[in-house]
Amino acid sequence: MFDLVNDVASYPLFLKWCKSSKVLSETQDSMTAELEVAWKVLHKVFSTKNQLAAGESIKLELLEGPFKSMTGEWRFKHLREDACKITMEVDFEFKSSVSNFVFSAIFSQICGSLMDCFIKRADEVYG
Repeated sequence: MFDLVNDVASYPLFLKWCKSSKVLSETQDSMTAELEVAWKVLHKVFSTKNQLAAGESIKLELLEGPFKSMTGEWRFKHLREDACKITMEVDFEFKSSVSNFVFSAIFSQICGSLMDCFIKRADEVYG
């Protein structure tokens, strides 16, 4: 599951709100990525620096975008050979109070749908 979440380039294939994604740079323990999100009236582009602990966690930190602040973390706990527990937390605040009012609910819906999207993707990829 870590590999699925870390495969940012494939996001537009299965996340209906992800219009485009780019890996800007990558090392063994970090990635800089850019996402273009388009859902309902929300259309934003942002980039993050992702700290990778293979098989354990992915920590996100905003580099550029419409947010005053944005951080997040995916955590993966191995349960058995074919199962793991995944948790994901995201904290964000848009730069302007108007954007925060208009877009926060939509961005929260997007974040709330992530787990279901990745579970469905895992079924497609791993069977």
